[in-house]
Formats: sequence, C-alpha cells, structure tokens
Amino acid sequence: MTLPFSAASADLGEISLDPLRSEDCARLAQSIVAMAPWSVMNYPADDMRSFLEATSDTVIRYRLERRGEDGGIVSIRYPWLKGPYLELLALLPNFQGKGLGTRILRWLERETVRLEARNLWVCASSFNHDALRLYERHGFQRVATLPGLVVDGYDEILLRKFPLNAQS
Repeated sequence: MTLPFSAASADLGEISLDPLRSEDCARLAQSIVAMAPWSVMNYPADDMRSFLEATSDTVIRYRLERRGEDGGIVSIRYPWLKGPYLELLALLPNFQGKGLGTRILRWLERETVRLEARNLWVCASSFNHDALRLYERHGFQRVATLPGLVVDGYDEILLRKFPLNAQS
C-alpha cells in the first residue's frame, strides 16, 4: 500500500523529505538516541534502529536532509484513530530552532485536511517541554497521560488536534 502523504507538498526550503532507506537507520538511530528525550530515558540505539527499520503498510518514514547532511526523521502512521499519528518527529541539533518543526506540522495538517481525516495525533514525553509547547502552539490539546508507554518510569502525553484547519 502506498501511503497518501505527498512529501512534494512540504514547504521545507532547502531541506528535503525523502523516504527513509534501511541503510540510513543505524546511523540516524545513534544520532537520535544521543539527544533528549531519548537520552534522558536511556533509550537503546538498537531499539531505535529496529523501530526505524520496521515496515508496515500503515507507516511511512522520511529522512530529512540538507546537502547530504542528516536532519532527522518524520514517521507517520495512517490510519490511526480516524487520522494520522505523527509517531516520531526527531530533528537533529543542527536542524532545531529554525522553524522546521512548524513547517512539518503545517504540511502534515494540510495533508490531513486533504485526506478528509478527522484527527491529527502526536505523543510527547511529559518532560519534553519544548515539544509540548510546539504542539500546543499549533492547536493540539492534551487528551491522555500514558505512563510507561515508551520506557517504564516516564509518562507520555497524547495530544489531538481537532477540528483541523490548515491555518495554524
């Protein structure tokens, strides 16, 4: 099954959004787990690599890059509770603080509206205040606390955006 998200419609400037290749997974996993929130939870690189390498008819994963430099990962599960679930948005340090998270969320929302989906979902660690601020600034609302979802001893916050509008 081909998932219906068009990376070509993403407005990310000089940064490209390309399908994740298996040969990129180990390298990106090492980079991702070296930064918060994964480093705080001591999340194993092998587990992240396995997650990135796993295939499913309902998941699409993108690698962000600029002129050959890794920028991070976007992983979307669709369908999931009547809409897409942004299951991973990991921006590497050189790509943070430049508005890229905002542009990715706007793109994902436009795609969600285009697909006539009802909800847009995301989850963030309760201590990841920057991520929670980003999502809430874009109209996501906290709907549940999920203890131990990723790692025992840490809570994840499930957020939902509804109703959707492409103007956030």
